[in-house]
Amino acid sequence: MIEKGGIATMIFGGTRKHGSDKPRLNGISLRWFVVPAAIWLIAAILSIGHPDGLRFEQYLFLTQDAPVATLLLVCLALLPWPRVRAKPGSSFPPWILASAILFLVLLAWAGHYWLMSGYTLSRDETLARMTASTLAQQGKLGLAIPPEWRAYHDALSPAFLNPMGSDRFWISIYLPGSAAIEALVSQIADPALTQPLLLALGLLALWDGARLLLPNRPDARAVVMLLALTSSQLLFNAMTAYAMTAHFALNMVWLALFLRDRPGCHVAALLVGALALALHKVQFHILFAGPVLAILLWQRRWKLSAIYAGCYTLFLLFWMKIYPIILIDALDLAVPAKAATGVSLSPRLQSLEPLLYIPRLFAWNNALLLPLAMLGAGLAISLWRRGSGQDDTEQHRTMLFLGLAVGCGLGLLLTVHQGLGWGYRYLHGYIGSFCLLAGLGWTRLHHSPAGLRPVILTSILATALMIVQAGMIYRMTTPYARLHAEALARQADVVLVDTRGSAFSQDIIRLEGAPLRPPMLMDLAKLNERQLTDLCREYRVQIIDRDEYRRAGILADDSRPEAARVAALRAYLNQINCGREDPPSGLVAGASL
Repeated sequence: MIEKGGIATMIFGGTRKHGSDKPRLNGISLRWFVVPAAIWLIAAILSIGHPDGLRFEQYLFLTQDAPVATLLLVCLALLPWPRVRAKPGSSFPPWILASAILFLVLLAWAGHYWLMSGYTLSRDETLARMTASTLAQQGKLGLAIPPEWRAYHDALSPAFLNPMGSDRFWISIYLPGSAAIEALVSQIADPALTQPLLLALGLLALWDGARLLLPNRPDARAVVMLLALTSSQLLFNAMTAYAMTAHFALNMVWLALFLRDRPGCHVAALLVGALALALHKVQFHILFAGPVLAILLWQRRWKLSAIYAGCYTLFLLFWMKIYPIILIDALDLAVPAKAATGVSLSPRLQSLEPLLYIPRLFAWNNALLLPLAMLGAGLAISLWRRGSGQDDTEQHRTMLFLGLAVGCGLGLLLTVHQGLGWGYRYLHGYIGSFCLLAGLGWTRLHHSPAGLRPVILTSILATALMIVQAGMIYRMTTPYARLHAEALARQADVVLVDTRGSAFSQDIIRLEGAPLRPPMLMDLAKLNERQLTDLCREYRVQIIDRDEYRRAGILADDSRPEAARVAALRAYLNQINCGREDPPSGLVAGASL
């Protein structure tokens, strides 16, 4: 019989020398996860249905997530889980880890071009790249609107712009940290290397954190890294310009520094936290770091708690209130300081969709990530409740795991609508936490080092599914990249985009950075008849509409709210004989979504 504290000792402080490894749970017991998860998946499928057709996220769920999640659940139900002990001294060789990380860096960099077509699909990515380009080329946080285009600035603009820019600057509504990192990398290398390099940084920091939290369990550390290395979500998002890879990297670096619990490391963690808050939105890092910092209060470390609380308060005030004022001053904006637009902390609770998005997180990661993480969270709670019998080091590690579990739980509770993204990107910064909890969950299954066959099998499956998911990404991204390239190839000064009959066709309207070059892409729905008259009189104007979308293979969507207004504007263009509707010669039929 294991005495109080014995389990913690086996996890954190050593292993048994005698006796066979007989886990309380084995392969068959994973059905505790499979059955409820299958019910959840069925409920999600049954919840879909609308008289006007599928919403875009529902379409993605049915065509991408549900099939993969179903396959993963079947594999988990059939997964063999032999009781095999690990060889003495077995571990994850550093050279294998380094080689795997280097391979992922090169794969993510190449994938940006051959899989993503070098194209930023979403508006979030477009704005990040615009800000990075402007910072790198001009040292400014806003792209100046040329005087001749100011009357049309709204039609030229992607969404999510800061209204402080008015008709003089295009400024992203998001904080500039991720874009600043890309601008820095672009000075010495291809900016598309930014996210792959951040992925490598995050994986190395995760390995370091696993060493500190699971010091005597090499098999559990190997589980942590196998789950991370076979995460489709980590890999494919590193091919994009999303800020989420930076969130993963800086969260893991912050955690590795915090775990060392030395004055110099706490100072470094604060500096990393200041940057992590500014990557995209402040709430992403706060929700990760907050539960971990809360353990300082539980441990009655009042001085360190006060330092972190005071510094993070100052960081938040800076990014939420002072940064907008700096923008006003740096760009000489005609906006009173008191009217500066702050940063919203709203988690958009009105758009919670856990039924759809938790399966998306599951489908784009290793099949064992969530079940093992749930076991780890349960073990952390159990050890915390037991309390007595653990030494100070064991209690400290237990509390750290508990903080990670609380953060992951909050993230799962706040699964709000995300739109585009590979996996559930709003939980991207938590993937390292899930992996660490999964390592702890592995020690609940195996009280002493054990063979990794189950994780290796699911890792092989995850690697095979990456090929399938790469095909999904290619089919979604390529039509938009093709359409955008052909729009830019038009012999015109202005190309009007009639968004009727397509999903997200407005997202090809983007600003690549200075200098702006024709043709200028404009959203027809954001223009009026007077502006169209001026454009047609002064410039060569062409139109892109549903015929081009069909040829490119873009998903059809006839539910555009502005359809009636756009139809009236098209009628006006025909009346004044403006706009040529011939498709570009290079546009060929693509595979339909």
